[in-house]
Amino acid sequence: MNTKYFLGLTFYPDNAFSKNIESFRSRFDSKYQTNPELHLPIVPPFEVEVTETKKLQQELVEELESFFFENTANHSLSFSGLDVHEHGRNKILYLNPVQDEEFSLCQESLFSICQSYISDREKKMKDNKKSFLTIGRFHDPIELHSAIESARNEFQEFTALAYQSICLFSKNNGIWYRQADLVTFEKPNGTFLQTTVVPV
Repeated sequence: MNTKYFLGLTFYPDNAFSKNIESFRSRFDSKYQTNPELHLPIVPPFEVEVTETKKLQQELVEELESFFFENTANHSLSFSGLDVHEHGRNKILYLNPVQDEEFSLCQESLFSICQSYISDREKKMKDNKKSFLTIGRFHDPIELHSAIESARNEFQEFTALAYQSICLFSKNNGIWYRQADLVTFEKPNGTFLQTTVVPV
């Protein structure tokens, strides 16, 4: 039997920027109820044989420990503004993350590991490393434009989001759950995150 997973970067929720994003998502993201808490997908959904899960998890943990060896403090993700991704009739409004080269290498490595566990070779993951933080989903262009106006008002200031964990999520009855935190990052003190104004 196969189970569906994806890897996501989660963030500490108890700051104004996180709460602002969650408030916006609750109004404009139709998948708000079935998607986990605030996260940035870093490996897209894939299916793995249930019996392989423990081995996969262990390999991912070992890889992340080598990447972040005793370096789990002061990691955060900043954003370069708003953008729209169109996929057929679906339009996704998102915050555009600024990822450093080191994190991109880590993401690529995790992608390769997950890819190697996919039992059905026909179901290889799309090799798309573009990650973004979805804040709204739309079919109607008018609704999208209205939401963009709201976002411009609500996200005039961008602070960085502090990493909380890199997490393995699993799907059960149509809802994504946190299966396991593969690496956990230290909670920053209040002075670490400074506000930056980004034109949107």
